[in-house]
Amino acid sequence: MSRPAPVTVDACQGCGACLLTCPTHAIWPVAGGLVVRADRCTGCLECLEICPVDAIRVTDPDHSGGTR
Repeated sequence: MSRPAPVTVDACQGCGACLLTCPTHAIWPVAGGLVVRADRCTGCLECLEICPVDAIRVTDPDHSGGTR
C-alpha cells in the first residue's frame, strides 16, 4: 500500500506557482484543481511556502521531509 502525500491542495486559484516550484514535479494539474503525487513528493514544503492563497496544507507531518 502506498503512503499518502504529506501535503494536500485545497482552494487552489490556479496560479501555477507550486507547479513551477516543486523540485520533484509532484504537483500535477487535473480537472478541477491539482493533485500531489505521493510517489514523487519528498515533503520539502516549497509549495506550501510559495502558494499565495495558502491552498496547500500539511496533512501528514510525520512523512514530511521538509525542515520548514
